[in-house]
Amino acid sequence: MSQPGNPPTRYKYRDIKVHSSDEWMADASKKYRKVYDRFETTYMRVEFSFFNKLFDENDWEASVRLKCFHLNGSQTNELCNLEQVRKVLKDENIVYLRQSWGNATPGAYWLRGDYQWEAYIDDVKVGESKFYIEDVGPAKEGENLFFDIESIHLFEGDSKANALPDKKYLRTFKQAETRFVWCEFKFKNKTSQDYYAEIFFNFYNDAGQLKGSHAYLTHVAVNTFQQVYTIYPGWGGDTPGRWSNDAYTMEVVFMDQLLATVPFRVADDWEEGDAAVLTGAEVFKQAAKTTASTSPSQNTENLLYESLAELNALTGLDKIKTEINEMVQLVKFYQETGKDVLSKFSLHTVFTGNPGTGKTTVARIVAKIYKGLGILEKGHLVEVDREGLVAGYVGQTAIKTSDKIKEAMGGILFIDEAYSLAQGKGSQYDFGAEAIQVLLKRMEDQRGKFGVIVAGYTDNMYEFVQSNPGLKSRFDKYFEFEDYSPDDMFAIASGLFKKEEAQPDPAAADHLKSYFSFLHGNRDKHFGNARTVRQVVGEAVKNQHLRLAAMKKEERTPELMTTIILDDVREFEIKEEQSKPRIGFHSRG
Repeated sequence: MSQPGNPPTRYKYRDIKVHSSDEWMADASKKYRKVYDRFETTYMRVEFSFFNKLFDENDWEASVRLKCFHLNGSQTNELCNLEQVRKVLKDENIVYLRQSWGNATPGAYWLRGDYQWEAYIDDVKVGESKFYIEDVGPAKEGENLFFDIESIHLFEGDSKANALPDKKYLRTFKQAETRFVWCEFKFKNKTSQDYYAEIFFNFYNDAGQLKGSHAYLTHVAVNTFQQVYTIYPGWGGDTPGRWSNDAYTMEVVFMDQLLATVPFRVADDWEEGDAAVLTGAEVFKQAAKTTASTSPSQNTENLLYESLAELNALTGLDKIKTEINEMVQLVKFYQETGKDVLSKFSLHTVFTGNPGTGKTTVARIVAKIYKGLGILEKGHLVEVDREGLVAGYVGQTAIKTSDKIKEAMGGILFIDEAYSLAQGKGSQYDFGAEAIQVLLKRMEDQRGKFGVIVAGYTDNMYEFVQSNPGLKSRFDKYFEFEDYSPDDMFAIASGLFKKEEAQPDPAAADHLKSYFSFLHGNRDKHFGNARTVRQVVGEAVKNQHLRLAAMKKEERTPELMTTIILDDVREFEIKEEQSKPRIGFHSRG
Protein backbone atom coordinates (compact mmCIF):
# COMPACT_ATOMS: atom_id res chain seq x y z
CA MET A 1 0.00 0.00 0.00
CA SER A 2 3.03 2.27 -0.09
CA GLN A 3 3.43 5.19 -2.50
CA PRO A 4 6.37 7.43 -3.46
CA GLY A 5 7.14 9.74 -0.59
CA ASN A 6 5.36 7.46 1.87
CA PRO A 7 7.93 4.86 2.92
CA PRO A 8 6.25 1.85 4.55
CA THR A 9 8.81 1.93 7.36
CA ARG A 10 7.36 5.12 8.80
CA TYR A 11 4.24 3.66 10.41
CA LYS A 12 2.33 0.51 11.25
CA TYR A 13 -1.45 0.51 11.58
CA ARG A 14 -2.63 -0.07 15.17
CA ASP A 15 -6.39 0.48 15.57
CA ILE A 16 -9.54 2.44 14.77
CA LYS A 17 -11.98 2.79 17.64
CA VAL A 18 -15.38 4.47 17.68
CA HIS A 19 -17.08 6.27 20.56
CA SER A 20 -20.11 8.49 21.01
CA SER A 21 -19.45 9.90 24.47
CA ASP A 22 -16.45 12.24 24.70
CA GLU A 23 -15.93 11.46 28.39
CA TRP A 24 -12.35 10.48 29.28
CA MET A 25 -11.93 7.14 31.05
CA ALA A 26 -9.01 5.32 32.70
CA ASP A 27 -5.70 5.10 30.81
CA ALA A 28 -6.69 8.02 28.54
CA SER A 29 -9.36 5.86 26.88
CA LYS A 30 -12.95 6.54 25.81
CA LYS A 31 -16.19 4.56 25.93
CA TYR A 32 -15.43 2.55 22.80
CA ARG A 33 -18.31 0.64 21.23
CA LYS A 34 -19.57 -0.79 17.96
CA VAL A 35 -23.34 -0.47 18.56
CA TYR A 36 -25.29 2.67 19.49
CA ASP A 37 -28.90 3.64 20.03
CA ARG A 38 -29.95 6.36 17.60
CA PHE A 39 -31.34 8.59 20.34
CA GLU A 40 -28.07 8.69 22.29
CA THR A 41 -26.03 9.85 19.31
CA THR A 42 -24.96 13.40 18.52
CA TYR A 43 -21.44 13.31 17.12
CA MET A 44 -19.84 9.96 16.27
CA ARG A 45 -16.17 10.11 17.14
CA VAL A 46 -13.28 8.12 15.76
CA GLU A 47 -9.87 7.48 17.30
CA PHE A 48 -7.21 6.38 14.83
CA SER A 49 -3.84 5.19 16.10
CA PHE A 50 -0.66 3.88 14.51
CA PHE A 51 2.85 2.94 15.62
CA ASN A 52 5.64 5.38 14.76
CA LYS A 53 8.39 3.23 13.21
CA LEU A 54 10.77 6.22 13.26
CA PHE A 55 10.44 6.45 17.04
CA ASP A 56 13.54 7.99 18.64
CA GLU A 57 14.97 8.64 15.16
CA ASN A 58 13.36 11.50 13.20
CA ASP A 59 10.33 13.76 13.12
CA TRP A 60 8.16 13.42 10.03
CA GLU A 61 4.93 14.70 8.59
CA ALA A 62 1.83 12.81 7.40
CA SER A 63 -1.39 13.76 5.69
CA VAL A 64 -4.09 11.83 7.54
CA ARG A 65 -7.60 11.49 6.13
CA LEU A 66 -10.54 10.04 8.07
CA LYS A 67 -13.69 9.16 6.11
CA CYS A 68 -17.07 7.90 7.29
CA PHE A 69 -19.44 5.92 5.06
CA HIS A 70 -23.02 4.73 5.27
CA LEU A 71 -23.14 1.10 4.07
CA ASN A 72 -26.33 0.28 2.18
CA GLY A 73 -26.08 -3.21 0.74
CA SER A 74 -23.43 -3.08 -1.95
CA GLN A 75 -23.54 0.74 -1.98
CA THR A 76 -21.32 2.98 0.14
CA ASN A 77 -22.26 6.62 0.61
CA GLU A 78 -19.51 8.94 1.85
CA LEU A 79 -20.67 11.15 4.72
CA CYS A 80 -17.48 13.05 5.51
CA ASN A 81 -13.85 13.38 4.46
CA LEU A 82 -11.74 14.96 7.21
CA GLU A 83 -8.11 15.73 6.41
CA GLN A 84 -5.39 16.71 8.86
CA VAL A 85 -1.67 17.28 8.34
CA ARG A 86 0.03 15.77 11.36
CA LYS A 87 3.62 16.29 12.45
CA VAL A 88 4.82 13.06 14.05
CA LEU A 89 7.48 13.72 16.66
CA LYS A 90 10.30 11.27 17.22
CA ASP A 91 9.35 10.85 20.91
CA GLU A 92 5.86 9.57 19.97
CA ASN A 93 5.73 5.78 20.05
CA ILE A 94 1.98 5.59 19.35
CA VAL A 95 0.32 8.38 17.37
CA TYR A 96 -3.35 9.22 17.99
CA LEU A 97 -5.71 11.26 15.79
CA ARG A 98 -9.33 12.00 16.69
CA GLN A 99 -12.17 13.42 14.62
CA SER A 100 -15.96 13.55 14.83
CA TRP A 101 -19.00 14.04 12.62
CA GLY A 102 -22.71 14.52 13.27
CA ASN A 103 -25.17 16.95 14.80
CA ALA A 104 -25.58 18.37 18.30
CA THR A 105 -29.23 17.25 18.49
CA PRO A 106 -29.56 13.64 19.76
CA GLY A 107 -30.98 11.32 17.12
CA ALA A 108 -31.08 13.97 14.39
CA TYR A 109 -28.18 12.89 12.17
CA TRP A 110 -27.32 9.24 12.73
CA LEU A 111 -30.21 7.04 11.61
CA ARG A 112 -30.56 3.27 11.84
CA GLY A 113 -28.00 1.56 9.61
CA ASP A 114 -24.48 0.22 9.17
CA TYR A 115 -21.54 2.63 9.03
CA GLN A 116 -17.78 2.53 8.62
CA TRP A 117 -14.85 4.79 9.50
CA GLU A 118 -11.79 4.49 7.26
CA ALA A 119 -8.28 5.88 7.82
CA TYR A 120 -5.80 6.96 5.15
CA ILE A 121 -2.18 8.10 5.48
CA ASP A 122 -0.90 10.05 2.49
CA ASP A 123 -4.01 8.82 0.60
CA VAL A 124 -3.21 5.15 1.29
CA LYS A 125 -5.99 3.30 3.10
CA VAL A 126 -4.55 1.68 6.20
CA GLY A 127 -7.58 0.54 8.21
CA GLU A 128 -11.34 0.51 8.73
CA SER A 129 -13.86 -0.10 11.52
CA LYS A 130 -17.61 -0.73 11.31
CA PHE A 131 -20.24 0.50 13.74
CA TYR A 132 -24.01 0.16 13.88
CA ILE A 133 -26.85 2.53 14.77
CA GLU A 134 -30.02 0.83 16.03
CA ASP A 135 -33.49 2.33 16.50
CA VAL A 136 -36.37 0.62 18.30
CA GLY A 137 -37.78 3.92 19.52
CA PRO A 138 -36.89 6.44 22.26
CA ALA A 139 -36.46 4.83 25.68
CA LYS A 140 -36.90 6.20 29.18
CA GLU A 141 -33.75 6.52 31.27
CA GLY A 142 -32.53 3.07 32.25
CA GLU A 143 -35.09 1.32 30.01
CA ASN A 144 -33.96 -1.47 27.69
CA LEU A 145 -36.32 -1.74 24.70
CA PHE A 146 -34.19 -4.39 23.00
CA PHE A 147 -34.27 -7.41 25.33
CA ASP A 148 -34.90 -8.73 28.85
CA ILE A 149 -32.47 -10.88 30.80
CA GLU A 150 -33.74 -14.45 31.00
CA SER A 151 -30.93 -16.04 33.07
CA ILE A 152 -27.22 -15.75 33.93
CA HIS A 153 -25.16 -18.78 35.00
CA LEU A 154 -21.42 -19.22 35.55
CA PHE A 155 -19.36 -22.33 34.76
CA GLU A 156 -15.70 -23.33 34.31
CA GLY A 157 -13.73 -24.90 31.48
CA ASP A 158 -11.11 -24.50 28.82
CA SER A 159 -11.36 -22.26 25.75
CA LYS A 160 -13.88 -24.62 24.12
CA ALA A 161 -16.03 -25.37 27.17
CA ASN A 162 -18.85 -23.13 25.93
CA ALA A 163 -19.64 -25.80 23.31
CA LEU A 164 -20.12 -28.62 25.85
CA PRO A 165 -23.74 -29.87 26.06
CA ASP A 166 -23.68 -30.31 29.86
CA LYS A 167 -22.48 -27.42 32.00
CA LYS A 168 -22.05 -27.46 35.78
CA TYR A 169 -23.16 -24.12 37.20
CA LEU A 170 -20.94 -22.69 39.95
CA ARG A 171 -20.94 -19.86 42.49
CA THR A 172 -17.41 -20.61 43.78
CA PHE A 173 -14.48 -21.69 41.63
CA LYS A 174 -11.48 -23.79 42.73
CA GLN A 175 -8.39 -21.59 42.38
CA ALA A 176 -5.93 -24.38 41.56
CA GLU A 177 -8.01 -25.70 38.65
CA THR A 178 -9.96 -22.76 37.23
CA ARG A 179 -9.15 -21.88 33.64
CA PHE A 180 -11.90 -19.77 32.04
CA VAL A 181 -14.82 -18.41 34.01
CA TRP A 182 -17.63 -18.72 31.48
CA CYS A 183 -21.04 -17.08 31.53
CA GLU A 184 -24.18 -18.57 30.00
CA PHE A 185 -26.22 -15.45 29.25
CA LYS A 186 -29.80 -15.87 28.02
CA PHE A 187 -31.91 -12.93 26.90
CA LYS A 188 -35.41 -12.63 25.43
CA ASN A 189 -35.83 -10.42 22.39
CA LYS A 190 -38.42 -7.61 22.77
CA THR A 191 -38.74 -6.38 19.18
CA SER A 192 -39.64 -7.84 15.79
CA GLN A 193 -36.91 -5.96 13.90
CA ASP A 194 -33.35 -7.16 13.61
CA TYR A 195 -30.45 -5.47 15.42
CA TYR A 196 -26.89 -5.91 16.62
CA ALA A 197 -26.46 -6.35 20.36
CA GLU A 198 -23.04 -5.52 21.80
CA ILE A 199 -22.92 -6.65 25.43
CA PHE A 200 -19.89 -6.06 27.65
CA PHE A 201 -18.97 -8.55 30.37
CA ASN A 202 -16.43 -6.99 32.74
CA PHE A 203 -14.72 -8.98 35.51
CA TYR A 204 -13.49 -7.08 38.63
CA ASN A 205 -11.59 -8.25 41.70
CA ASP A 206 -12.56 -7.30 45.25
CA ALA A 207 -10.50 -4.08 45.05
CA GLY A 208 -12.57 -2.96 42.05
CA GLN A 209 -9.71 -3.46 39.58
CA LEU A 210 -10.62 -4.67 36.11
CA LYS A 211 -9.48 -8.29 35.78
CA GLY A 212 -10.67 -8.92 32.23
CA SER A 213 -13.37 -7.97 29.74
CA HIS A 214 -15.28 -9.63 26.91
CA ALA A 215 -17.24 -7.48 24.44
CA TYR A 216 -19.73 -9.86 22.80
CA LEU A 217 -21.31 -8.77 19.50
CA THR A 218 -24.30 -10.80 18.29
CA HIS A 219 -26.99 -10.30 15.65
CA VAL A 220 -30.65 -10.67 16.57
CA ALA A 221 -32.67 -11.79 13.55
CA VAL A 222 -35.80 -10.09 12.21
CA ASN A 223 -39.21 -11.42 13.34
CA THR A 224 -37.87 -13.24 16.42
CA PHE A 225 -40.00 -11.39 18.99
CA GLN A 226 -39.94 -13.23 22.34
CA GLN A 227 -37.23 -15.62 21.14
CA VAL A 228 -34.60 -16.49 23.75
CA TYR A 229 -30.98 -16.08 22.61
CA THR A 230 -27.99 -17.64 24.37
CA ILE A 231 -24.42 -16.34 24.24
CA TYR A 232 -21.28 -17.49 26.03
CA PRO A 233 -18.83 -14.74 27.04
CA GLY A 234 -15.93 -15.52 29.34
CA TRP A 235 -12.42 -14.63 30.46
CA GLY A 236 -9.36 -16.62 31.55
CA GLY A 237 -6.84 -18.99 29.95
CA ASP A 238 -6.39 -22.64 29.07
CA THR A 239 -3.88 -23.05 31.91
CA PRO A 240 -4.96 -22.49 35.56
CA GLY A 241 -3.28 -19.65 37.42
CA ARG A 242 -4.96 -16.49 36.15
CA TRP A 243 -7.40 -16.39 39.06
CA SER A 244 -6.43 -15.77 42.68
CA ASN A 245 -8.34 -16.54 45.86
CA ASP A 246 -10.60 -13.49 45.99
CA ALA A 247 -14.13 -12.16 45.71
CA TYR A 248 -15.03 -11.14 42.15
CA THR A 249 -17.93 -9.54 40.32
CA MET A 250 -18.99 -9.73 36.71
CA GLU A 251 -20.82 -6.67 35.40
CA VAL A 252 -23.10 -6.85 32.35
CA VAL A 253 -23.27 -3.59 30.37
CA PHE A 254 -25.40 -2.80 27.30
CA MET A 255 -25.76 0.56 25.53
CA ASP A 256 -23.65 2.09 28.32
CA GLN A 257 -26.20 0.90 30.93
CA LEU A 258 -25.37 -1.50 33.77
CA LEU A 259 -27.86 -4.37 33.42
CA ALA A 260 -26.67 -6.79 36.09
CA THR A 261 -23.93 -7.56 38.60
CA VAL A 262 -22.98 -11.16 39.36
CA PRO A 263 -20.77 -11.81 42.44
CA PHE A 264 -18.72 -15.03 42.66
CA ARG A 265 -15.67 -16.32 44.52
CA VAL A 266 -12.44 -18.10 43.73
CA ALA A 267 -11.37 -20.23 46.70
CA ASP A 268 -9.90 -23.60 47.69
CA ASP A 269 -12.75 -25.74 46.36
CA TRP A 270 -15.76 -25.78 44.06
CA GLU A 271 -19.27 -24.81 45.14
CA GLU A 272 -22.08 -25.71 42.80
CA GLY A 273 -25.19 -23.58 42.42
CA ASP A 274 -26.42 -20.40 40.81
CA ALA A 275 -24.47 -17.23 41.47
CA ALA A 276 -26.67 -14.34 42.63
CA VAL A 277 -27.69 -11.89 39.91
CA LEU A 278 -28.29 -8.30 41.02
CA THR A 279 -30.29 -5.93 38.83
CA GLY A 280 -30.40 -2.51 40.42
CA ALA A 281 -31.14 -2.98 44.10
CA GLU A 282 -32.94 -6.30 43.55
CA VAL A 283 -31.88 -9.93 43.34
CA PHE A 284 -32.89 -11.22 39.93
CA LYS A 285 -34.93 -14.41 39.88
CA GLN A 286 -33.19 -16.87 37.58
CA ALA A 287 -35.07 -18.73 34.88
CA ALA A 288 -34.95 -22.48 35.35
CA LYS A 289 -32.02 -24.35 33.84
CA THR A 290 -32.85 -26.12 30.58
CA THR A 291 -32.24 -29.88 30.93
CA ALA A 292 -33.32 -33.06 29.27
CA SER A 293 -36.45 -32.91 31.42
CA THR A 294 -37.57 -29.64 29.81
CA SER A 295 -41.31 -29.70 29.22
CA PRO A 296 -42.58 -30.54 25.70
CA SER A 297 -44.05 -27.04 25.36
CA GLN A 298 -40.64 -25.47 26.02
CA ASN A 299 -38.98 -27.81 23.52
CA THR A 300 -41.48 -27.02 20.77
CA GLU A 301 -41.25 -23.29 21.47
CA ASN A 302 -37.47 -23.44 21.15
CA LEU A 303 -37.83 -25.37 17.89
CA LEU A 304 -40.24 -22.73 16.58
CA TYR A 305 -37.88 -19.84 17.26
CA GLU A 306 -34.83 -21.74 16.00
CA SER A 307 -36.68 -22.58 12.78
CA LEU A 308 -37.80 -18.99 12.29
CA ALA A 309 -34.24 -17.82 12.85
CA GLU A 310 -33.04 -20.35 10.23
CA LEU A 311 -35.67 -19.06 7.79
CA ASN A 312 -34.88 -15.40 8.38
CA ALA A 313 -31.15 -16.02 7.91
CA LEU A 314 -31.66 -17.25 4.32
CA THR A 315 -30.44 -15.01 1.50
CA GLY A 316 -33.24 -13.10 -0.26
CA LEU A 317 -36.80 -14.53 -0.12
CA ASP A 318 -38.05 -11.41 1.70
CA LYS A 319 -41.64 -11.89 0.58
CA ILE A 320 -41.68 -15.56 1.64
CA LYS A 321 -40.15 -14.72 5.02
CA THR A 322 -42.80 -12.06 5.66
CA GLU A 323 -45.65 -14.38 4.69
CA ILE A 324 -44.44 -17.24 6.89
CA ASN A 325 -43.79 -14.99 9.89
CA GLU A 326 -47.28 -13.51 9.50
CA MET A 327 -48.70 -17.02 9.27
CA VAL A 328 -46.98 -17.95 12.54
CA GLN A 329 -48.38 -14.86 14.24
CA LEU A 330 -51.92 -15.73 13.08
CA VAL A 331 -51.66 -19.34 14.26
CA LYS A 332 -50.37 -18.25 17.67
CA PHE A 333 -53.25 -15.76 17.88
CA TYR A 334 -55.77 -18.50 17.09
CA GLN A 335 -54.18 -20.74 19.73
CA GLU A 336 -54.13 -18.00 22.38
CA THR A 337 -57.79 -17.09 21.77
CA GLY A 338 -59.00 -20.71 21.80
CA LYS A 339 -60.01 -20.82 18.15
CA ASP A 340 -59.96 -24.04 16.13
CA VAL A 341 -56.72 -23.60 14.21
CA LEU A 342 -57.52 -26.18 11.54
CA SER A 343 -60.81 -24.48 10.66
CA LYS A 344 -58.95 -21.26 9.86
CA PHE A 345 -55.61 -22.61 8.69
CA SER A 346 -54.63 -25.24 6.11
CA LEU A 347 -51.45 -27.30 6.22
CA HIS A 348 -51.56 -27.71 2.45
CA THR A 349 -49.63 -25.19 0.35
CA VAL A 350 -48.56 -24.48 -3.23
CA PHE A 351 -44.97 -23.35 -3.79
CA THR A 352 -44.43 -21.73 -7.20
CA GLY A 353 -41.25 -20.48 -8.84
CA ASN A 354 -38.25 -21.38 -10.95
CA PRO A 355 -35.71 -24.05 -9.98
CA GLY A 356 -33.11 -23.20 -7.36
CA THR A 357 -35.20 -20.58 -5.54
CA GLY A 358 -35.13 -22.39 -2.20
CA LYS A 359 -38.50 -24.18 -2.30
CA THR A 360 -37.22 -27.45 -0.81
CA THR A 361 -35.17 -25.66 1.84
CA VAL A 362 -38.14 -23.55 2.93
CA ALA A 363 -40.44 -26.61 2.91
CA ARG A 364 -38.08 -28.37 5.33
CA ILE A 365 -38.08 -25.33 7.64
CA VAL A 366 -41.89 -24.97 7.41
CA ALA A 367 -42.28 -28.59 8.54
CA LYS A 368 -40.24 -27.80 11.67
CA ILE A 369 -42.23 -24.59 12.23
CA TYR A 370 -45.48 -26.59 12.19
CA LYS A 371 -44.03 -28.89 14.84
CA GLY A 372 -42.84 -25.88 16.83
CA LEU A 373 -46.39 -24.51 16.72
CA GLY A 374 -47.70 -27.83 18.02
CA ILE A 375 -49.67 -28.51 14.82
CA LEU A 376 -47.67 -31.50 13.59
CA GLU A 377 -46.25 -34.28 15.76
CA LYS A 378 -42.91 -34.97 14.02
CA GLY A 379 -42.13 -32.01 11.75
CA HIS A 380 -40.13 -34.01 9.18
CA LEU A 381 -40.16 -33.69 5.38
CA VAL A 382 -40.68 -36.52 2.89
CA GLU A 383 -39.61 -35.38 -0.58
CA VAL A 384 -41.00 -37.10 -3.68
CA ASP A 385 -41.71 -36.48 -7.38
CA ARG A 386 -43.98 -38.23 -9.88
CA GLU A 387 -41.74 -41.30 -9.94
CA GLY A 388 -42.03 -41.65 -6.17
CA LEU A 389 -45.83 -41.82 -6.33
CA VAL A 390 -46.77 -43.35 -9.68
CA ALA A 391 -46.21 -47.00 -10.62
CA GLY A 392 -46.25 -48.62 -14.05
CA TYR A 393 -49.15 -50.99 -13.52
CA VAL A 394 -52.80 -50.64 -12.58
CA GLY A 395 -53.39 -50.74 -8.83
CA GLN A 396 -49.77 -50.21 -7.80
CA THR A 397 -49.95 -46.42 -7.81
CA ALA A 398 -52.45 -46.35 -4.95
CA ILE A 399 -50.16 -48.58 -2.86
CA LYS A 400 -47.05 -46.55 -3.68
CA THR A 401 -48.76 -43.22 -2.93
CA SER A 402 -50.29 -44.56 0.29
CA ASP A 403 -46.86 -45.72 1.51
CA LYS A 404 -45.40 -42.24 0.99
CA ILE A 405 -48.32 -40.60 2.79
CA LYS A 406 -47.87 -43.02 5.69
CA GLU A 407 -44.16 -42.11 5.80
CA ALA A 408 -45.08 -38.40 5.91
CA MET A 409 -47.60 -38.72 8.78
CA GLY A 410 -46.81 -36.13 11.45
CA GLY A 411 -44.85 -34.11 8.92
CA ILE A 412 -44.96 -32.78 5.36
CA LEU A 413 -45.17 -34.60 2.04
CA PHE A 414 -43.30 -32.40 -0.45
CA ILE A 415 -44.13 -33.16 -4.10
CA ASP A 416 -41.71 -31.51 -6.51
CA GLU A 417 -42.92 -30.80 -10.06
CA ALA A 418 -46.36 -31.92 -8.92
CA TYR A 419 -47.96 -30.76 -12.18
CA SER A 420 -46.42 -33.83 -13.86
CA LEU A 421 -49.09 -35.92 -12.12
CA ALA A 422 -51.70 -34.38 -14.42
CA GLN A 423 -49.68 -34.33 -17.64
CA GLY A 424 -49.72 -36.76 -20.54
CA LYS A 425 -52.37 -38.98 -22.03
CA GLY A 426 -53.61 -42.52 -21.80
CA SER A 427 -52.46 -44.92 -19.08
CA GLN A 428 -49.71 -42.65 -17.71
CA TYR A 429 -52.22 -39.86 -17.22
CA ASP A 430 -54.61 -42.30 -15.51
CA PHE A 431 -51.86 -43.46 -13.14
CA GLY A 432 -51.06 -39.82 -12.25
CA ALA A 433 -54.75 -39.12 -11.73
CA GLU A 434 -54.92 -42.16 -9.45
CA ALA A 435 -52.16 -40.70 -7.29
CA ILE A 436 -54.03 -37.40 -7.12
CA GLN A 437 -57.25 -39.13 -6.01
CA VAL A 438 -55.42 -41.03 -3.25
CA LEU A 439 -53.83 -37.79 -2.08
CA LEU A 440 -57.15 -35.92 -2.01
CA LYS A 441 -58.86 -38.67 -0.02
CA ARG A 442 -56.06 -38.90 2.57
CA MET A 443 -55.85 -35.10 2.87
CA GLU A 444 -59.51 -35.17 3.86
CA ASP A 445 -59.54 -38.37 5.98
CA GLN A 446 -56.28 -37.54 7.80
CA ARG A 447 -56.97 -33.84 8.10
CA GLY A 448 -54.52 -32.11 10.43
CA LYS A 449 -52.25 -35.17 10.73
CA PHE A 450 -49.94 -34.33 7.85
CA GLY A 451 -49.43 -31.55 5.31
CA VAL A 452 -48.87 -31.54 1.57
CA ILE A 453 -46.71 -28.98 -0.22
CA VAL A 454 -46.82 -29.15 -4.03
CA ALA A 455 -44.12 -27.27 -5.93
CA GLY A 456 -43.14 -26.38 -9.47
CA TYR A 457 -43.07 -23.73 -12.19
CA THR A 458 -45.60 -20.95 -11.57
CA ASP A 459 -47.75 -21.34 -14.72
CA ASN A 460 -47.71 -25.14 -14.57
CA MET A 461 -48.75 -25.20 -10.90
CA TYR A 462 -51.72 -22.88 -11.42
CA GLU A 463 -52.91 -25.06 -14.31
CA PHE A 464 -52.40 -28.15 -12.14
CA VAL A 465 -54.47 -26.84 -9.22
CA GLN A 466 -57.20 -25.53 -11.54
CA SER A 467 -57.41 -28.89 -13.33
CA ASN A 468 -59.18 -30.60 -10.42
CA PRO A 469 -61.90 -29.12 -8.15
CA GLY A 470 -60.57 -31.18 -5.23
CA LEU A 471 -57.10 -29.72 -5.59
CA LYS A 472 -58.48 -26.21 -5.86
CA SER A 473 -60.49 -26.59 -2.63
CA ARG A 474 -57.68 -28.12 -0.58
CA PHE A 475 -54.81 -25.78 -1.54
CA ASP A 476 -55.62 -22.25 -0.43
CA LYS A 477 -52.11 -20.93 0.34
CA TYR A 478 -49.73 -19.93 -2.44
CA PHE A 479 -46.10 -18.94 -1.81
CA GLU A 480 -44.42 -17.48 -4.89
CA PHE A 481 -40.62 -17.81 -4.88
CA GLU A 482 -39.14 -15.00 -6.93
CA ASP A 483 -35.86 -15.34 -8.79
CA TYR A 484 -32.78 -14.31 -6.84
CA SER A 485 -31.39 -10.87 -7.70
CA PRO A 486 -27.77 -10.53 -8.90
CA ASP A 487 -26.82 -9.28 -5.40
CA ASP A 488 -28.53 -12.31 -3.86
CA MET A 489 -26.68 -14.62 -6.24
CA PHE A 490 -23.33 -13.10 -5.32
CA ALA A 491 -24.20 -13.34 -1.61
CA ILE A 492 -25.01 -17.05 -2.06
CA ALA A 493 -21.75 -17.52 -3.96
CA SER A 494 -19.80 -15.78 -1.18
CA GLY A 495 -21.29 -18.17 1.37
CA LEU A 496 -20.40 -21.18 -0.76
CA PHE A 497 -16.84 -19.92 -1.28
CA LYS A 498 -16.53 -19.45 2.48
CA LYS A 499 -17.46 -23.11 3.02
CA GLU A 500 -14.67 -23.98 0.60
CA GLU A 501 -12.30 -21.77 2.66
CA ALA A 502 -11.81 -19.48 -0.32
CA GLN A 503 -12.80 -15.99 -1.40
CA PRO A 504 -12.63 -14.16 -4.74
CA ASP A 505 -10.22 -11.27 -5.10
CA PRO A 506 -11.67 -7.90 -6.29
CA ALA A 507 -11.21 -8.68 -10.00
CA ALA A 508 -12.83 -12.11 -9.70
CA ALA A 509 -15.63 -10.72 -7.56
CA ASP A 510 -16.38 -7.96 -10.10
CA HIS A 511 -16.46 -10.52 -12.93
CA LEU A 512 -18.83 -12.80 -11.02
CA LYS A 513 -21.14 -9.89 -10.18
CA SER A 514 -21.26 -8.93 -13.86
CA TYR A 515 -21.87 -12.53 -14.89
CA PHE A 516 -24.73 -12.97 -12.41
CA SER A 517 -26.25 -9.68 -13.62
CA PHE A 518 -26.00 -10.96 -17.20
CA LEU A 519 -27.66 -14.28 -16.32
CA HIS A 520 -30.40 -12.50 -14.39
CA GLY A 521 -31.08 -9.99 -17.15
CA ASN A 522 -31.45 -12.76 -19.75
CA ARG A 523 -33.29 -15.30 -17.62
CA ASP A 524 -36.29 -17.39 -18.66
CA LYS A 525 -38.38 -20.06 -16.90
CA HIS A 526 -35.34 -22.37 -16.86
CA PHE A 527 -33.19 -19.86 -14.94
CA GLY A 528 -31.26 -21.93 -12.38
CA ASN A 529 -30.96 -19.38 -9.52
CA ALA A 530 -29.00 -20.93 -6.62
CA ARG A 531 -28.38 -24.13 -8.58
CA THR A 532 -26.51 -22.13 -11.21
CA VAL A 533 -24.56 -20.34 -8.46
CA ARG A 534 -23.52 -23.69 -6.98
CA GLN A 535 -22.34 -24.84 -10.42
CA VAL A 536 -20.34 -21.65 -10.93
CA VAL A 537 -18.71 -21.86 -7.50
CA GLY A 538 -17.91 -25.56 -7.96
CA GLU A 539 -16.30 -24.90 -11.34
CA ALA A 540 -14.33 -21.89 -10.02
CA VAL A 541 -12.98 -23.89 -7.08
CA LYS A 542 -12.02 -26.73 -9.44
CA ASN A 543 -10.18 -24.22 -11.66
CA GLN A 544 -8.38 -22.83 -8.61
CA HIS A 545 -7.30 -26.33 -7.55
CA LEU A 546 -6.03 -27.13 -11.05
CA ARG A 547 -4.06 -23.89 -11.06
CA LEU A 548 -2.55 -24.66 -7.66
CA ALA A 549 -1.78 -28.25 -8.65
CA ALA A 550 0.35 -26.94 -11.54
CA MET A 551 2.48 -24.90 -9.12
CA LYS A 552 5.42 -26.02 -7.06
CA LYS A 553 4.51 -26.86 -3.49
CA GLU A 554 6.77 -24.16 -2.04
CA GLU A 555 5.06 -21.53 -4.21
CA ARG A 556 1.62 -22.18 -2.72
CA THR A 557 1.35 -19.45 -0.11
CA PRO A 558 -1.58 -19.43 2.38
CA GLU A 559 -3.01 -16.44 0.50
CA LEU A 560 -2.92 -18.26 -2.84
CA MET A 561 -4.55 -21.32 -1.28
CA THR A 562 -7.58 -19.26 -0.21
CA THR A 563 -7.94 -16.83 -3.13
CA ILE A 564 -10.06 -17.19 -6.26
CA ILE A 565 -8.51 -15.05 -9.01
CA LEU A 566 -9.89 -13.74 -12.30
CA ASP A 567 -8.40 -16.65 -14.28
CA ASP A 568 -10.46 -19.06 -12.17
CA VAL A 569 -13.74 -17.43 -13.25
CA ARG A 570 -12.85 -16.06 -16.67
CA GLU A 571 -14.61 -18.96 -18.41
CA PHE A 572 -18.00 -17.59 -17.33
CA GLU A 573 -18.47 -15.53 -20.46
CA ILE A 574 -20.74 -12.54 -20.88
CA LYS A 575 -21.95 -12.47 -24.47
CA GLU A 576 -24.66 -9.86 -24.82
CA GLU A 577 -25.42 -10.91 -28.40
CA GLN A 578 -26.67 -14.29 -27.21
CA SER A 579 -30.44 -14.57 -27.06
CA LYS A 580 -30.19 -17.00 -24.17
CA PRO A 581 -27.35 -17.11 -21.62
CA ARG A 582 -25.43 -20.21 -20.82
CA ILE A 583 -23.01 -21.12 -18.08
CA GLY A 584 -19.47 -20.63 -19.33
CA PHE A 585 -17.31 -23.75 -19.25
CA HIS A 586 -15.56 -22.86 -22.52
CA SER A 587 -12.23 -24.45 -23.31
CA ARG A 588 -9.28 -23.04 -21.39
CA GLY A 589 -6.80 -24.30 -23.99
